Amino acid sequence: MPRNKTQAAKKKNPENFRRSVESDVFTDSEARNRLASQPKKTAKSKVHKQSHLEVKKEQRSVRLYGKKKPLREYTEKELHIPVLNRAIVPGVVPKARGKKGKKFVDDHDSVVLTRLVKQINDKKDLLNESKLEKSQRIEEIRELKKQEIEKKEELKKQKLDDKKQQIKSKANTARAIRRRNARELARKAKENADEKLTTRNIKKPIKSVSFA
Repeated sequence: MPRNKTQAAKKKNPENFRRSVESDVFTDSEARNRLASQPKKTAKSKVHKQSHLEVKKEQRSVRLYGKKKPLREYTEKELHIPVLNRAIVPGVVPKARGKKGKKFVDDHDSVVLTRLVKQINDKKDLLNESKLEKSQRIEEIRELKKQEIEKKEELKKQKLDDKKQQIKSKANTARAIRRRNARELARKAKENADEKLTTRNIKKPIKSVSFA
C-alpha cells in the first residue's frame, strides 16, 4: 500500500507533468535523413597501429639487414612537369639552369689540372713529408695559382680587344655606307640641277608673220 501511495503522489505532483525536450532526430524522419547524409566529423585514423609481434619482427630484420632507406620523392622540377597557369610556347625549350657555382675545367688546361691534382693529394702527402717538402709543394701550388690568374687576365684582355675590334669594324662599315649614300644623293641632286638648266636654255621658236 505505501508503494502505491507514493506513485499516486508522484502523478499528482505538477513538476512531473512538465514538457520534456526531445531531439528532432528521434521524432522527425526528415531531420534524421538529413543527418544521415552529412559526413562524419571525426574520420577513422588510416594509420595502421603495429602489433607487438610486428614490432619485434621489424626490429629483428633491422638488426640483421639494417634499416631500409625510405623511397625518394621526386619534385616537380626534377620530373620536368610544366608549371600550371603559364603559357607554354610550342617548340621553345627553356634552358635548364645548371648547378650554381659549378665551374668546368677545359680538358687541355694543364695548369689548372696539375694544381687540382696537387691540392687533392694534400691529405695523402701530409702523412710522410718533411717541412721542406711541404713548403715546396705549397710554393708550387701558389705558383700554379698565379699562372692561372695571369692566364685568366690575358683571356679577359683578349676578349675585350676582340670586342673593341668588332665594334670598330662595325662603325667603319656604317661610316662607309653613310658616305656612299651621301655621294649618291649629291650626284642625283647635281643631275637634277643640270636638267633644269638645259630646259631653261633651250630657245623657243620665234613666230613670224608674213604680209602678202
